[in-house]
Amino acid sequence: MRYTARMPNCRSLTLCALVLLGACAPLDIYYKEGADVAQSEVNLTQCQISALAEVPRDIRTRYIPAQYAPYSACTAGGHCFRRYRMISPPRRESYDANADLRDKRVGQCMAMAGYRPISLPQCDAETARKTPLAATRTLPALTSKSCAIRLKSGNWQIVTP
Repeated sequence: MRYTARMPNCRSLTLCALVLLGACAPLDIYYKEGADVAQSEVNLTQCQISALAEVPRDIRTRYIPAQYAPYSACTAGGHCFRRYRMISPPRRESYDANADLRDKRVGQCMAMAGYRPISLPQCDAETARKTPLAATRTLPALTSKSCAIRLKSGNWQIVTP
């Protein structure tokens, strides 16, 4: 009997890697002490819609040529010569030329609403274990020891030990 192993789908592996990396990433949010989380999400969405209207998408395509790396090859007689190996094939890549300007506009809009961007580190395992888990509903006062716990629901909890 012959056993044939099937290779996992590359997209599945990429998605799994992104999920695992996302679990370790810091929490980047717009913060205003005492603000309701649901209202801050509404404010962010309104700012994003406004920014998209003011700074529309400008999708451009660029060609990225192949990249080659040199290596030495030698014959049995000792004659050596340089060869090139392709390390990256040529490709076309699309991007939004206005994305940075639109992000800046969103930041300005949120600042006018009283929010500022912050980045909270993930809580260590011990803090996460000791904390009763519940999604943050109101943005608490922060200290230098504040951290965040990502919940399985996709929400997060801010912890200030």
